[in-house]
Amino acid sequence: MERIRSSSIAIPRAAHRLIFTLALLCLASLPGCGSGSDSPPGSGASASGGAGGPTGSASQQIVDVDATSMTLNGSPWLSKGVALQAFVRPLAVLQTDPSEGARLNARHNYGASELAAIHGFGADTIRFQIGQPALDPASPLYDSTYLSQVVSAIQTARQAGFVVMVMMQDEAISGDPHPHPLPTAETQTDWDLLAARFGSDRGVVFELYNEPNLPNTSANWQLWLNGGTAPNETTPSIGMQPLINHLRANGAQNVFVLDGLQLAKTLDGLPTVSDPLNRLVYAVHPYQNGSSDESQWDAQFGQASSRVPVWADEWSAPTGMSLGLGNLTSFQVAVDLLNYLRAHSIPLCTGAFDMPRFVVQDIPGWTLTNYDAISSGNSQADGSGTLVHNDFAANYSRALTQADGL
Repeated sequence: MERIRSSSIAIPRAAHRLIFTLALLCLASLPGCGSGSDSPPGSGASASGGAGGPTGSASQQIVDVDATSMTLNGSPWLSKGVALQAFVRPLAVLQTDPSEGARLNARHNYGASELAAIHGFGADTIRFQIGQPALDPASPLYDSTYLSQVVSAIQTARQAGFVVMVMMQDEAISGDPHPHPLPTAETQTDWDLLAARFGSDRGVVFELYNEPNLPNTSANWQLWLNGGTAPNETTPSIGMQPLINHLRANGAQNVFVLDGLQLAKTLDGLPTVSDPLNRLVYAVHPYQNGSSDESQWDAQFGQASSRVPVWADEWSAPTGMSLGLGNLTSFQVAVDLLNYLRAHSIPLCTGAFDMPRFVVQDIPGWTLTNYDAISSGNSQADGSGTLVHNDFAANYSRALTQADGL
């Protein structure tokens, strides 16, 4: 169903884009921009690792692509990431929606102590889930303060020395009751705003559209690539190729991350995508979803990793949840997956670090004993926090065992 739009005044989309891009540029020039009260920079934080952040100046970070691998400042790099959900919707929505209590707490917790905890977890990258509708002035879910909230959060993480991945989100979590399976004109409008602020920051990576929601068919891969109207949809999509062309023409220098089909489950059938800067990475979200069948990993993303850079940029392993192990009670499949990723030089980003159960048990806390882990009797698989922490601490240098998840 096409999303209902507010149309009391008919202003062309191009004019919207120009107005809000100019507004953003003006905002960026104001003293103190990026230090909103809901996500204050840590006291004493600096680009060289303030608030316990990773070593190295954020302004000097250059993420790039070399053949089938990613690089950081010219050296081979396997990112170690965590996702945050605190900024997936505007603060005003989180404050007024009773169902958003956990994310409201996550918003309040964001700051120096959480960034220090992320560093202590072993991560060097933060993946911000950003709600597409709230950025678009043509959407009924638009919030005029949301852009500054997002900019402030990203700036805070960059000042603490983290590489940042900005992920465009249009699923139910963003508040959209009728999410589109592929990028649309709304997606492009939003990226124009973000690229105007971060398009020259090579330490910021753009994940162009989270989890394209179409079955894996050759026809759908062509829709994914070139755009068109998807089955059962009325709003046309913008293909990844036209979106890349548009952003590059407007000067964006960043690495772009492209999710595969089936909610980023697979890259099987991936078509050739062109980029004048050759800075493309392809994302998968290899949740087990109650299946211990490992025979599909090669076809879904292992084989692709021998041709293009692949990033498992969202994964966790709680039981009883589709974003995890589902009904599985053995944690071995999670251990096997992380070892498979390591063997194929595929970097990892966790599920939400700022929401209970995906990575940590309780928030705040963020200590080693507070990361989700499996029980000593292996009868319960609560989450993947301790397992991933040990993988990051070892810098992907060794094979993991179930003991790493205890």
